[in-house]
Amino acid sequence: MKKVTKVTRQRKPGRYNVYLDDEFALAVDEKILIKYNLFKDTELSDEDLKKIEDAEFEQKAYTKALVYATGRMRSKMQVIIKLKENEFPGIVIAHVIDRLEAANVIDDARFAEEYVRSAIHSGKLGPRGVRTKLQQLGVDKYLIEDALVEYDEEDQVAQLDEKVEKLMQKYARQAHFMAEQKTKQKLAQLGYDSKLVVAALKRYEAENETDVDQEWENLDRDASSAANRYRQYEGWEFKKRVKAAMFRKGYDLSLVDKWIKENESEMQ
Repeated sequence: MKKVTKVTRQRKPGRYNVYLDDEFALAVDEKILIKYNLFKDTELSDEDLKKIEDAEFEQKAYTKALVYATGRMRSKMQVIIKLKENEFPGIVIAHVIDRLEAANVIDDARFAEEYVRSAIHSGKLGPRGVRTKLQQLGVDKYLIEDALVEYDEEDQVAQLDEKVEKLMQKYARQAHFMAEQKTKQKLAQLGYDSKLVVAALKRYEAENETDVDQEWENLDRDASSAANRYRQYEGWEFKKRVKAAMFRKGYDLSLVDKWIKENESEMQ
C-alpha cells in the first residue's frame, strides 16, 4: 500500500499533483481528486492506482470533448471523430459520449433543429442541402426529417427571390440563357426545390426585361474572341466553328448569324 503524503495545486485550474510516500506519483483532474479521495494519509493499493489512472485518462478525453462540444454545437459523430483524432481508444470514447449525452452537452435532435434554424436565417442552403450536410455530420435520418419540418416553402421563396437576383447580376456578362442555366445549377447545388427555383426565375423575368443591348454587347465580345481563335479557318468552316462556340455559350443562333453577317467583311 502507498500513502498520499502531499497534494499541490497546479497553475492550470482544476489540476493537482499527487505525491505518494513523499514522491510525485501522478497529476489528476479535480473531479478525480475528489472521487477517489486523494488527500493526505489516504492509502492506495496498486489496483486503486490503476483505477485512478484509467479514470484520469477518461477524464482527459472528457475534458477535451467538452471543450470541443461547447465551443459551438457539435453532432455526436463530430465529437467521436475529434476523440479518434486524439487517439483515444474506442471504449474510452464510448464512455465519454455517454457522459456528454447524459449531461445534454451533445444532442443530435437539438443539433439538427439548430442547424436547420441557422440555415433558414442565413439563407446559405436549401432543405436538400441541409439534409445532405446533416447526413455528412452523422445525424440520424429520422431526426433530420423531423428538424426539416420547420424549413417550409415560404422560407425558400423568400430566399430564392433574393438569390436569383444576385446570381443573374453575377452572370450578367454571359448570354442570358446561360445566366439562367448557371443560376439554376447553383441553386440546385445549394439544395433548393427545383420547381421553386423555376418559379423564382419566372418572377425575376416578369419584373426585369432582358437587356437587349447587354446581350448584344456580350455576344460581340464572345464572338470576337471566338473569331480570333478560329481565324486560321475560312468560309463555312470558320462560320460553323464560331456558331458552335456561341451555341455552347448559350447565345441564340439567329443573333449569332446577325453578328456574323455584320462583321463578315472584317473577318475576311
